[in-house]
Amino acid sequence: MLPVTAPRFDLAECNSDAERAFVEALHARAEVGGWFADSWRVWDGRLTLSVCPCDGDPEYNCVLRTLRVDFDGAAVRFGPDETHQFVTDLDPGRPGVSVLTGRPTAELATAAADWLEREMRRPIVRHEWDRLDRRGVAPRLWVLADTGEGVVERGQRSPDFGPPDRVVPVRG
Repeated sequence: MLPVTAPRFDLAECNSDAERAFVEALHARAEVGGWFADSWRVWDGRLTLSVCPCDGDPEYNCVLRTLRVDFDGAAVRFGPDETHQFVTDLDPGRPGVSVLTGRPTAELATAAADWLEREMRRPIVRHEWDRLDRRGVAPRLWVLADTGEGVVERGQRSPDFGPPDRVVPVRG
């Protein structure tokens, strides 16, 4: 194991010089950008970093997206983790997942940081309905404002619910 100083990732050691170079480059971007990530050892010693934008409203306080970066020493994969639990590989066949290989480590880290920062800036809004569903829950739908893609839903809406009573900016 090699020592590394990456407190924004809660990481103190790496498996290789390439991994350390990747972490240090990505950590430098996080320092400048003011963001933090969690680090994980998930499969075969591969390093996985995640950033999880949340709804900070105390009533909800939920993870809205799991933005994931996997680095294996030679390639980087980045994209939204569909499970929020790192139980599958990032599938490059899915929309929003990228794989880069054959580039210097610093370039791979820059590409991953660019993607993370772009995704963290995307605005998210919460659609709120006052009417209760059949379980007595007021439905909520968190949406990427730039595309309208739903990312998290609470409650069950039938088509007769109509448009939301409010649209509340959450992030971005």
